[in-house]
Amino acid sequence: MTKKRLLSLLLSLLLLLGTAPAAMAAGTASLFCETESDGTAVLSLEDLAVSGIYGVQLELTLAGEYPACTFTPSSRTAYAPPCGVRLSRGTTYLTLYLTDRSPLDQQGFLDLGYLDLGTDAASILWPDTARLTLLDQRLRPASGSSVTIPVDLFSGTSIPDRPQRPQDPNPPKDPQDPQPPATTVVLPFTDVPAGAWYYDAVGYVYGRGMMQGVAASLFAPDASTDRAMIVTILHRLEGSPAALPAVFTDVQGNAYYAAPVAWAASCGVVTGYDDATFRPASPITREQLAAILYRFAQYKGLDVAARGDLSAFPDASAVSLYAAEAMSWAVAVGLINGTDGRLDPGGTASRAQVAVILQRLCVNLLKLP
Repeated sequence: MTKKRLLSLLLSLLLLLGTAPAAMAAGTASLFCETESDGTAVLSLEDLAVSGIYGVQLELTLAGEYPACTFTPSSRTAYAPPCGVRLSRGTTYLTLYLTDRSPLDQQGFLDLGYLDLGTDAASILWPDTARLTLLDQRLRPASGSSVTIPVDLFSGTSIPDRPQRPQDPNPPKDPQDPQPPATTVVLPFTDVPAGAWYYDAVGYVYGRGMMQGVAASLFAPDASTDRAMIVTILHRLEGSPAALPAVFTDVQGNAYYAAPVAWAASCGVVTGYDDATFRPASPITREQLAAILYRFAQYKGLDVAARGDLSAFPDASAVSLYAAEAMSWAVAVGLINGTDGRLDPGGTASRAQVAVILQRLCVNLLKLP
């Protein structure tokens, strides 16, 4: 019996027994990266040893900074949130997430889609390896953890002999617009423990591309959230629409939050301060967050007539006049439940609290999956 045949039988036995370790889940899988001259890369996973894959999380570390990454799934029914991009000291940490309501893989192949880094292919330094997590039908890790796989890079037609990709026997004839399913995303953050009260919320906002980590493996749940980040999150949720530049004196045109602030100001979600500043780096207070979400709900055409009884909170009198109506609404619809029995309107909103509030907004009010 050949070594290859023996290995195949051993792998099959391990999978049947449910004891295959994480490294075996991907088998000899590779990430094939077929680059085009315009910088677009066609990504696919090949030689997968498991089937029934409903989701993929792929993490790449690229030398150089590529802030304008875009990813388009190959499947017309798959959902992919905006790329998770973090730039640090000349390095881009890129996370792609892809899921579908039906299996993505076919006979060991999985076509991911098209990654555009916004630059010429010749200047891109692709990594030798990538971090891969495969998800099953419940969108849980198929193998229990992530694995590292090699990246095979080819350009143009210089692709070696490989098996032909199988054709989809039942391609969708009239697909509807892809909608993100309810997902449980595999989190790369070491500071978000599985039993934390905010764990599911962080997975939700991370999976939708609304919030990212402060580092490759850190979410910083206890850190405060600044005003720029809040409008950036809502801007992403709305699909990143364009708008004329805002008139705030402290918002530079090249800032990452310039377009989100411009959009938020144009539709009345934010109004800024009397001195014509927006103060993007200021930590957002809980009452400011309530006011912004209240205006966002109005912008979305939601019913905002509900009012809660703020007198049940001992610090109700501390709520600013401008935010009283918004805070009453936020309490009534369950966005804000208080902390230690208090509203704490002037306190800062932590990243964990923001994740939970945003999940409630999306699921309970906007009725998003």
